[in-house]
Amino acid sequence: MILLIMLGLALLLMLPLAFIFIPGLGVRTRREAALALHRAQLVELQHEHADERIGNVEYEAAKLEVERRLLAADALTPAPMNGNARLLLIGTLVALPIMGFALYLPGSTPGVPSEPHAAWAARQAAEDKKLDKIISILRLHLAQVAPDSANASQGQAYLAEALTEKAGAITPEALALFRQSLAHAPQNASWRALDSQRIAQAEAAASQ
Repeated sequence: MILLIMLGLALLLMLPLAFIFIPGLGVRTRREAALALHRAQLVELQHEHADERIGNVEYEAAKLEVERRLLAADALTPAPMNGNARLLLIGTLVALPIMGFALYLPGSTPGVPSEPHAAWAARQAAEDKKLDKIISILRLHLAQVAPDSANASQGQAYLAEALTEKAGAITPEALALFRQSLAHAPQNASWRALDSQRIAQAEAAASQ
C-alpha cells in the first residue's frame, strides 16, 4: 500500500510539467520568449522613470538599448516544431517517477551486509585487552620512577590518554594524571600539548 502511495505522490509532483502541453499556455518559441522579456523590461523602465528612480538621460539610453534588442528579437526566425522535444518530455514525465519508484522495490538496490555482532564484540574485546595491557605497563612504570621527574610526567600523560580512550571520556583519574603530568613536564616536552588540550576539554565539559 505504501508503495502505491509513493508512486501516486511521484506522479502528482510531476503533474505541473504536463501543463506545457496545454495550448496557449507559456511561450513556445525563442522569439516569443525574447519579445516578452524585452517588453517587460520596457514596462519596468517606465515605472522606474515615473517613480524618479532613474534620470531622463539614463532612461532614454536604457530604453533605446531595450528597443534595439526588441527589434533584433523580432527578426528571429523560429525553428520548425518537429515534435522531438515533446516526445522527449513525455518520455521524461513517464520515466522519471517510475524509475524513482523502482528504487524502493525489494532487491532493487544493492545491500551491504552489516557486520555480525559477534565479530564486532570480539574485535572490541581484543582492543580492550590491548589497552588493559598498556595501562598495566604504564602503572608499573610510574611505580618505579620519581613522581616529579620528566619520565613520570610522560608516563602520566600516556596513562591518562589510555584511560580516556578506554572509557570514551576523560575520567576523574585521567584528569588528575593530566594535571600532574603538566605540572612536571619540561617546557619542550611533546606531551604538554596533549595535557593542556585534555584539561581544557574536561573543564569545558564541566562548565556546561
